Amino acid sequence: MAAKLTDLGFSKGIIVAAIISTYGKGRKPNAAPMGITMIDDEHLSIDFFNTSKTYANIRANRCAVINLTCDIELFYKTGFKEANPDGVLPQEWFEKAALVNAPKLRFADATLEISIYHLEAVGAEKARAFFKIRLLQAQEKYPQVYCRAFSATLEAIIHATRVKAFVNVEGEQKKVSKLMELIENRNDVVNRVAPNSVYSAVMADLMKRIDSWRSKPEDQH
Repeated sequence: MAAKLTDLGFSKGIIVAAIISTYGKGRKPNAAPMGITMIDDEHLSIDFFNTSKTYANIRANRCAVINLTCDIELFYKTGFKEANPDGVLPQEWFEKAALVNAPKLRFADATLEISIYHLEAVGAEKARAFFKIRLLQAQEKYPQVYCRAFSATLEAIIHATRVKAFVNVEGEQKKVSKLMELIENRNDVVNRVAPNSVYSAVMADLMKRIDSWRSKPEDQH
């Protein structure tokens, strides 16, 4: 039986986290974590910052791949390209999607090949794209136990992308301080429930990276 969105944990109107992969100029693969909302069994929506690379690629190619994974390192290294060797995503992570002009992650647990059918503005800084699912492919896997460290680390990564955007912006320091409180709280959770793990390693690297952003400009994904 073919998998459905609900089989993968999607519910109507609920935002879930996944990695969106697209082709940039010269068919260079790009990937970044994004929030995806299920509209119905065949349609999804994603909000993008107008300045993001992913949004530019989607406007150019009108398609993308949603990659579902529980590998926290993939979220981290696609969210912060500088965490990779030489500061770029390894090209061997990707292969051509079957039906759309986009790359997909070779080791994703499931992939959704999607094409855009409508685009609208959401305020001055964002756009909302609506997609039709062209192909859903999913691996059969055993159920996995739940560890709070995964969601805590993922939330910290998402908050950190906002810290990076606002850390050097005048008038945004209150927002940065609030985000840092959230990140430090998630860091405490990770080190309590999963010490000496991939999650604690990602959090340690993330905290060091945040400290290094004080004088560096924003790099949108």
